Amino acid sequence: MNRYCTTVLALFLTAGLMLPGSALADDPEPADDSTNATSLVANAWESDNTTAPQQDEPTLDVSVNGSLRFNALFRAYGGGSDFDQSSDRVLGDGGFTFDTFRIGASGSYGNLVFDAEYAIYPDAFGGLYIHHGWAGYNFSENRQVQVGVSQVPFGIQPYASSSWFFNNTYYVGLEDDYDAGVKALFTPGNWDIQGGYYMNPEGTTFYGNSTPDRYSYDVIPGQGQSVVEEHQFNAKLAYTFNHDGLGFTKLGVSGQRGQLLDQSTGDTDWHAAYAVHLQGRYGGFETKLEFMQQELNPPNTDDRFTSMGAYGGTYRVANEHTVYSSSLAYHIPLNVGPVSEIKPYYDFSQVTKNVDAWNDNVSHVVGFLTSAGPMFIYTDLIVSKNHPFNFSYRESTEFASVMAEGDDNEFRTAFNINIGIYF
Repeated sequence: MNRYCTTVLALFLTAGLMLPGSALADDPEPADDSTNATSLVANAWESDNTTAPQQDEPTLDVSVNGSLRFNALFRAYGGGSDFDQSSDRVLGDGGFTFDTFRIGASGSYGNLVFDAEYAIYPDAFGGLYIHHGWAGYNFSENRQVQVGVSQVPFGIQPYASSSWFFNNTYYVGLEDDYDAGVKALFTPGNWDIQGGYYMNPEGTTFYGNSTPDRYSYDVIPGQGQSVVEEHQFNAKLAYTFNHDGLGFTKLGVSGQRGQLLDQSTGDTDWHAAYAVHLQGRYGGFETKLEFMQQELNPPNTDDRFTSMGAYGGTYRVANEHTVYSSSLAYHIPLNVGPVSEIKPYYDFSQVTKNVDAWNDNVSHVVGFLTSAGPMFIYTDLIVSKNHPFNFSYRESTEFASVMAEGDDNEFRTAFNINIGIYF
């Protein structure tokens, strides 16, 4: 797809929300009789005030936000045979560590809106990078355009999971993904309609460099490949059924398609994904169900995998895979000291691959979220196999295969507590 066509399509997407008021805007409210010319003269005569009323100027409204988080991680397994016993003390069985510090701001100036957040992670997880940052315009209460690094409209949002670990949907780039481009949102009545064009992932520079120092997983160079994402189109359509105050059920479908560029040759091929999803809330009970399929076709290779990366590292992802994702939770309101709610949950996810000899990714997470004012504490017990953040780090070759061949095909158990202050 040449750059001219993609530019025209992106402009068309934006222009759809910028048509004259007679085409898209809601009907204006009837004029107030007290502001017609006759009444203005009468009011001026009676009050001896000859200054006509002026329309209020918009004001800049900005709020600063952020978070500081720490992790306490304990693993129930040791190191590999190729490492001496002394290495087991380097977080081999767990430890208490800094997770992240984020600082952001959001605000508005009339109908102009913006939202941005920057993340500071340990150097081992990529260091400094943007989480999201976009500027937008509200054309009405249910029409908005965002330009910048925004959450890709795909699947259940903002998260398909409830735990700190996320589901496997995240580790193949299909949950809480952020890219750079333009997004349009239209929410008439119970409908949620979103579309987006993303020129490239969020970690791309003006020089075309693309590193794994980023928050969300994308196709980037690594694992013997020099392939990156570009010119991705997304569409999401969902409808919410309200149940007379008892809760709601939101059903939806999502799709995306884009190019994969081999930076060493300039050749391109395509990638695509689709999903069907259900999200419900019934009293205190919450459920999220999702089925996804994704296909990646990196050019100039017979590999059955594509390199993906985030948090400072890359691994192989099977070119064709199916993802099953679910999350069940229950909200329990409390009034015990500062604690206002406890939410127990169970997350399950599985990734199956088109290569029979490759092992599945399976995750079970049981835990609960404790809410106490600005503090949120995730307490998770994870039992999984081939999980990027729950496997034997002693064998470095296993990480590269984690979402493809799945060489570390053992169920492993870890206990994690994430303590965060949000402001």
